[in-house]
Amino acid sequence: MLQLQEQYITNAQGDRIAVILDIAAYQKLLEEMDEFLCWKGYQQAVEETDPELTNGDFVTLDHYLATEA
Repeated sequence: MLQLQEQYITNAQGDRIAVILDIAAYQKLLEEMDEFLCWKGYQQAVEETDPELTNGDFVTLDHYLATEA
């Protein structure tokens, strides 16, 4: 898990309005977010295609290429 040592910028009332992160931590955070979003996309694709695969509602690449030629 990513360990953050964040610092905060506050307004005149003392409310936190921004965060300062070490550049390495920021880059790692972006990488982890990208990996998570890729995983979420994969999960969504599985959910959308599993019923089609189960029902046999698909075309193989060989069949597609044979019919398009």
